[in-house]
Amino acid sequence: MTEQIKEASRLRADGRVELTGHTDEDGILVEPTAYDAERMGREAYLAYQEKRRQQMADKKVKAAEEERFAQFEATYTAHGGTKADARAAYRAMKSQQAAEAAQRSDEEARHAHATTMRAAV
Repeated sequence: MTEQIKEASRLRADGRVELTGHTDEDGILVEPTAYDAERMGREAYLAYQEKRRQQMADKKVKAAEEERFAQFEATYTAHGGTKADARAAYRAMKSQQAAEAAQRSDEEARHAHATTMRAAV
């Protein structure tokens, strides 16, 4: 069985270029061919490539987070917890980390503002 070639763009009947939105098996936009790049034009090609890079980065971040949770869950259940409790404990831990990060950010912003105000006076 032959694999169907998925193009990133196609030429419409009215002569305009249209992005197809085709994705690979991982749900990431297909790699544009040289023909796609020529058809799209430089700006559209660069925007497409940036969107594709962002999708790949997002997928990598999601996979890393899933791996961290799997390790947390394995450790949690090895010490007598249940999988359901592990999920709740992980959410609570992530919420606590987010709250601490927000507090640090707020303190840094207040310090930067105070420094700017002192310098202006």
